[in-house]
Order: sequence, then structure tokens, then C-alpha cells
Amino acid sequence: MPDQVVRGMQHVEIGSADLERSADFYGGLLGFPEVPAPGGAPASTRCFAAGAVSFQLTGVGGAADPGGWVNSDVQAGIRHVGMKVHDVDRAVERLQGAGVRVLSPPADVLGGVRIAFFLDPDGTRLEFVQGDLQYQHVVSPALVAAEAAATMRPGQAARFDHVGVTVDDLPAAMRFYGEGLGWTEIGSIRHHDDERGFLMTYLSAGQAVLEVFSFDVPTTPNPWEPSAALSGVRSVGVAGALPPDAVAALGGRVVDPVPGVRADVVAPDGSPLTWVERS
Repeated sequence: MPDQVVRGMQHVEIGSADLERSADFYGGLLGFPEVPAPGGAPASTRCFAAGAVSFQLTGVGGAADPGGWVNSDVQAGIRHVGMKVHDVDRAVERLQGAGVRVLSPPADVLGGVRIAFFLDPDGTRLEFVQGDLQYQHVVSPALVAAEAAATMRPGQAARFDHVGVTVDDLPAAMRFYGEGLGWTEIGSIRHHDDERGFLMTYLSAGQAVLEVFSFDVPTTPNPWEPSAALSGVRSVGVAGALPPDAVAALGGRVVDPVPGVRADVVAPDGSPLTWVERS
């Protein structure tokens, strides 16, 4: 393997059937400031900074296709995108007042955080998180301390926090994201009362977090395919790049060029990644 540098998430690309509607959602309702689209992005791209990581909205028009994603955590691939807020109840009240579909109301969950799930206008599953995780097993005390130091304060705007993915082979995923991308394990939480053997493993991905779901029961395949019409999460932008031979050695796969698709590789779990230069 070549010498590795710490790489992190830079953006999440989301396909939108109605770009103006999505811009109103991420910029107006969620309050993320619009920033210039990066060089090389399609003309139909609008970007909104959610802290260190941005949402890149790509217009896909009326032919938008949500693909084969289903609302089941045992389906491999990207499950949701999470954001930190100071007060999840107040944030959800604002969503409900705007007619947003809230999938689960605010609730205290394992790990000592309060969360709620909701959908963007194209059905992308999003999460609000209040509080700092209390890990059952800590791997990096320094990273846990860094999370605590960045605790949300009253009046702070929402910020990007994590991407959640389900994997069918945890060691393979940890090798790809850890050895390959240089992301460091923070800790883990196991749902001991879940008969599926549900384990959540967290990796520091620059100024964001990768939340990895794994199970003792079989998962279903990741349905992601490189399609210009795909709505919802299309790819995750990652600083730096691995050469094709390193991608293959780590269990990933290079994506053949497809017009209108910016994904460069898929991880062993089938999640699409786009290589970007660190600004």
C-alpha cells in the first residue's frame, strides 16, 4: 500500500427531482448557507455547507429514480445522513411545521443521545442527533474527548455529523475504511437485546464520522447502481484517492465511467465514493 494520509468526508451528493425545492429545504428550512459549487461539478449542482462537510444537490429532473433502497438496516450500503443539533425536539417541531415527513419522533436511545429521523423532499433518510455518544467500548479516548469538546451549544446551527452504512463483512469494511482511507476507529456500541446481533462501530472520517452497522444475521445486497437519474444519496465525497490496484486489494471496485455519475469507486459494502481534492 502507498503511504496513507488521513482522509475525510468532504460532501454528500444528493440527487434531486426538483433542485429549487431541495435548495429551499437544505438552505431555507435546515439553514445551511449556500456556497459555490466546486470545479468540475455539473451545472445543475447547488452546494450547502453544513459545517466542514457540504451537501451537494444534483438536479436529475423528472426522470428521478430512487433505485432499490428500502427502509431496512439489514440492507447493505448507505442508510442515512446524520446532523448534530443542540435541541432535537425544537428542530423537529420546525420540520413538522413545514410539513416534512418525520419517520420517528425524538427519542432517547442507546449511547446516551436523543435522535429523530425524517425525509428530505426526495426521500433521503436524514437524522438529527442531540448529545455526545457514550461508547460501550472505547478505542480512541482522544477522539472521544475531541467529540466532547465540540458539543453543540445553545444557538448553534445544525452541522453535518455522520453517514451511516450497513456492511455485510465488518473486517473487510474496517480494512477498507481504516487501512485504505486512514479513518480511525473511535469506539463501538452493541445492542445486546437485538436478536439480529446489531453492532455499531464508529470511525473518525476527518471532521465527520462513519457509523458502521453490522449484524450476525445475513444482510441483503446493496442495490446502488451508477445511474445519472438516481435520486437520494448518490455518493460520498472523500478527500484524496487510492490507485485502482489498492482499491482492488482492499476489496473495493472501481466504477466504470458513466455520463452524469461522479462516483469513482464502491467500498466492499457497495457504498459509492467520489475522490475529491482537499481544499
